[in-house]
Amino acid sequence: MDTMELRQGSVMSDITSKAKTSQRRTSIMTRNNNSTSLAATSVKAQALANKYRLSKTPSKRAPPTKVLRIKKLNEMHAAGGFDVKEESLEKERIRKQSQRTIGQGLNFDEFDDFDFDEEEEYYYVDNSDEDASQKIYTDACKEFGAKYMKLIYNQLVKETLSLLSVVLRTLDSKAFATSLVKNSSIDTLILENNRIGGRGARYFAEVLTRNTYLTDVKIVENHLGSEGAEAICKALCHNNYVRRLDLSGNGFIEDDALFFKDMLDENHALRELYLGHNEFRERGGEVFADGLATNDFLRVLDLSWNHLRMAGATAIGKALQVNRHLEKLDISWNGFHVRGAITMSKALETNQALSYLDISCNRLTDACITCLLQGLKHNSTLRVIRMAKNPMFPASAQRILECVQENPNIGLDLIDLGDQSVTEKFYEILSGLNKKRQGFKVKYGVVWKADREVLGKQDDDEDEDDLINEDPLLVLMEYARMENISLVELFVKLDSDKSGSLSREEFMDGLEQVNIPMRRKALNKLIDKMDQDGDGEIDFDELMSAHDEHKDKLKEYLQGDVPLEETEIGRIDKSLRNVMNKRYIMHKF
Repeated sequence: MDTMELRQGSVMSDITSKAKTSQRRTSIMTRNNNSTSLAATSVKAQALANKYRLSKTPSKRAPPTKVLRIKKLNEMHAAGGFDVKEESLEKERIRKQSQRTIGQGLNFDEFDDFDFDEEEEYYYVDNSDEDASQKIYTDACKEFGAKYMKLIYNQLVKETLSLLSVVLRTLDSKAFATSLVKNSSIDTLILENNRIGGRGARYFAEVLTRNTYLTDVKIVENHLGSEGAEAICKALCHNNYVRRLDLSGNGFIEDDALFFKDMLDENHALRELYLGHNEFRERGGEVFADGLATNDFLRVLDLSWNHLRMAGATAIGKALQVNRHLEKLDISWNGFHVRGAITMSKALETNQALSYLDISCNRLTDACITCLLQGLKHNSTLRVIRMAKNPMFPASAQRILECVQENPNIGLDLIDLGDQSVTEKFYEILSGLNKKRQGFKVKYGVVWKADREVLGKQDDDEDEDDLINEDPLLVLMEYARMENISLVELFVKLDSDKSGSLSREEFMDGLEQVNIPMRRKALNKLIDKMDQDGDGEIDFDELMSAHDEHKDKLKEYLQGDVPLEETEIGRIDKSLRNVMNKRYIMHKF
């Protein structure tokens, strides 16, 4: 019995010994495998780093403290003095500190599948030549399956990152935005014509809630739409760092104006806002104006090309009457006509902050200019006013200078009339103002002076032929409008016998008195078309009928959405100007 027990004890001892030996072998193999895995990881990461590593551009800012900590951890690991437990605690401490630095209560859902604080690879790879944002961008491209772009990578260490006409898919935008979250080098971001779309805009909006270094953001012609407008505006409600925002040409519509109104109510940091080439239209302009009226921080606003029309421009004008901080306003190409001009006039009369106003191409007629001048003569702070491409005639341009001449308190330094033609009287007034007002400038077109002898020697002209093919009475009425001439009054004056008609020669002499820039040959063809009954006389009733027709067509254009050059009046206007430019002796002073 004792022998049996001894044998069993011996067997159990051998089994235990073999088990321990096997366990030690397994432990050794595990350590060897771990060591081999770590070495492989290190080699692989080093190869990737070498593949994408570029010469580092010196940065004016100090590297983020997190990178310094990582570098220190690398050194400790290389020296063999790094404990696994201490490593785990350090990683946890870095993660918590990073969350406190970025901000409390922020939503990380947009980037929930990328760990910004995962630093395991950093511990085994020397990244002294690679910025942290560049490393994050490289890793994000791999993890999201995005297209790696060297153009983005290179600029992540610069102060300005500009990406023009490079298509960014949704995942490309996500990887790109991921690299910007903790970037401390870039202060100006320019994205133009990249097809980002609304989904991509959400990723960049998330950047605005977490990056405290960006101050100038330009995302233009990127089809952001309503989704992008909402995301970016909500992000800016909590951003106190962006000073300049350009979102031109992104297809924003009327309802999107609500997002911008809420943003203007909450944001106190934004100083410049550019929203040109969108479609806020009249209702959107009214909503936007509500936010502008209560905002005390915005200094520059661009709402050009937004189809604001009368109601929208009127609302903006009323907002300017109470806003005391906006300095530059661009509302060109909005077609607001008389009602808009009236409210703008009142704004100029009361607003003493605005120094720059662009109201180009807004269908401002002679009546509109008269309204604006009523407010302008009481304004002393406006320095620049741009009024190009409005259907005004030389007499209106002359009245603008007369207003400046009669009101020395007007502080204008520049009046931009574009290619507006002017008279010699205009130039005389301008010469006098230049002597009295140092630095005063006016941009204008040509100064005309008719020379009938020269006209008689000119060859046939294609534009003149185009005018002959148009309705002759509409041609005459449009010329009269451009030159502020009343053909009806001229007809009454020439009709000395009160017969209600003029002979061909009488009518021809009258047209020459108003310096119409057409040769007798062309005028004869026009008169032939006007003399429908062939009796050699022009009837007053025919002239009055043409006057009413021209007035209706002009009114239709001013109230519609069709560009001037696509209307009958616009076609005649263009041909007339071309003829006048060629047939007049032009003095450009």
